[in-house]
Amino acid sequence: MFCQIIHNKYIFLNFYNILVRPSKPVIAMRCPAIVGVSLTLTCLSAGGFPEQDVSWYRGSLFSYNQMSGNVSVAFKATLYDVTSTLKFTPTHQDDGVSYLCQSSYSSEVRLNDTSQHILKLACMNLLLFAILIYDIS
Repeated sequence: MFCQIIHNKYIFLNFYNILVRPSKPVIAMRCPAIVGVSLTLTCLSAGGFPEQDVSWYRGSLFSYNQMSGNVSVAFKATLYDVTSTLKFTPTHQDDGVSYLCQSSYSSEVRLNDTSQHILKLACMNLLLFAILIYDIS
């Protein structure tokens, strides 16, 4: 960002490093989590400037591992909306595990914000689900 100042036929450009904190990241899940069925978590971090980093973490209360997601960026009226999708196939070990999405600026830790989603798996696997549907029909 810059500001233009005109004084006595001279033009001065002053450059500013402006940071706009995006809104708190929002995590969405498109379908119920079932063991063995592909799952997509989506995180939206909207309204930041400059473009914010969005990272995924998986873990327990005291230990988180960083995961990689696919990122897309939209620039709207001088602000950035960053969306990251995380695709994986849940196992029984994923039940009750926290997935975190963090929006951050590496130079400004005070502007970082995190949202958490605790994965709750359906109590049946795909084979049991298919048997139940067959029996009902």
